[in-house]
Amino acid sequence: MRVFLAMLSHETNTFSNVPTDRAQFEARSLHYGDDIVEAFRGTGTCLGGMIEAAERCGVRLVPSVAAAASPAGRVTSEIYAHVKERLLADLRAAGAVDGVLLDLHGAMVPEGVDDGEGDIIEAVRAVVGPRVPIAVTLDLHGNLSEAMVTGADLLHGYKTYPHVDMAERGVEATERLLDEIAGRIRPMAAFRKPPLLPPLGNQGTARGPMRRLYDLAGEMEKDSRVISISVFAGFPHADIPDAGLGIYVVTDGDRALADRLADRLARVAWEHRHEFIHRGLPVPEAVRRALGAEGRPVVLADMADNTGGGAAGDGTEILRELLRVRARSAVVACLWDPAAVRECARAGVGQSVTLDVGGKVDDRHGAPLRVTGVVRTLSDGRFVHKGPMARGLPGRLGPTAVLDVNDVKIVLISHRWQTLDPEMIRVVGLDPLEHKILVVKSTIHYRAAFEPIAREIVEVDAPGLSSSNLERFDFKRLRRPIFPLDPETSYP
Repeated sequence: MRVFLAMLSHETNTFSNVPTDRAQFEARSLHYGDDIVEAFRGTGTCLGGMIEAAERCGVRLVPSVAAAASPAGRVTSEIYAHVKERLLADLRAAGAVDGVLLDLHGAMVPEGVDDGEGDIIEAVRAVVGPRVPIAVTLDLHGNLSEAMVTGADLLHGYKTYPHVDMAERGVEATERLLDEIAGRIRPMAAFRKPPLLPPLGNQGTARGPMRRLYDLAGEMEKDSRVISISVFAGFPHADIPDAGLGIYVVTDGDRALADRLADRLARVAWEHRHEFIHRGLPVPEAVRRALGAEGRPVVLADMADNTGGGAAGDGTEILRELLRVRARSAVVACLWDPAAVRECARAGVGQSVTLDVGGKVDDRHGAPLRVTGVVRTLSDGRFVHKGPMARGLPGRLGPTAVLDVNDVKIVLISHRWQTLDPEMIRVVGLDPLEHKILVVKSTIHYRAAFEPIAREIVEVDAPGLSSSNLERFDFKRLRRPIFPLDPETSYP
């Protein structure tokens, strides 16, 4: 049995002015052919799960391209065309295949295309024809579209945020694809898109409305007629018509059942819509609370400057407040500023340097901050995720420097990378357990690895392009009315 395998993953923040070009993919992941299997085997990723399940089941994979970039602005037409054309060329060259496995995201917006995943799936379907099954893994933040649902036989969204089940979803997608190839199941899908745009801050699945929805979905999946259910919280920072929460139910040959279950989940999501609204603490109040907390470390979550949500990653407002109040024993991880890294490298370890850090990408994350500090360490920024999210996957922060400003250590990086693993702090010679305050630029992913070591977590309402205060964004193409931007919205 031969199954075609490919990945194209990007979460696009259409408000970002950082274009997602080829260099952004090369900094994260751009693999071809058999190199994909070697790079992702044994990792806690969808591709890792797909590879594990395929090898266990004796399936011959036909790997094509695996491309992923850190969330930012629209994917440039050049790199999107390159990956798409390579994927389709490999698919044609592969000849007859029994099935197709695609690891996509669900919130990719290339230049000139609102629905990148729908576009890719439709193109793959045109090559393989109507009878070859296509199974797709999607991020929980996917903005579900009709093109995705009608083009693929099976969609499998992550069920956790932080995303600690990616490998499981890869295994699930592979096993269900093989079931369909063997004729053991006949997938029939229903999907719903209530007018709901959940902010990122309360999309976590450990508690709150998403936990309620997935608990209900889990009960529904006990019915042997149900193949799988995905609740997509959606990515709210994509100004496209399909942005927002989506419900996907696929059953074994029972469309009426799929419709009933999808309707029920959509109603429950709508009934609890107010629980999605999120507000963090203002910066001064958050810093005061962290300084007054007992024990260490206290995590200050810079949720609005999360590169994993397409923000710049160079926000300065929490750092500015820490320095203003003369905080000690603090780590700011991580601040994207290649120019500052170069200045630190020119000065050398142990040398004092005065420079501007952060605030260079746009005017949405705070102004540049002039600081004088000592270059503590320099490194190549290479590390390996130790999990539980993305366990085993290599990470590259690029040339990295730690600038110590009166015992506030600023981790300066050259590649945009969300602070979701304490290894990003340990790799530069700092022990997160020995510091009073850890500033992490992440919305929820950090909780998987930082929550077990933190004495307290303080969520901060600083400025940035991943803010949960959606009123800060000038939406022009989003379908309206939609909650919470339009509080009087009704459904159904």
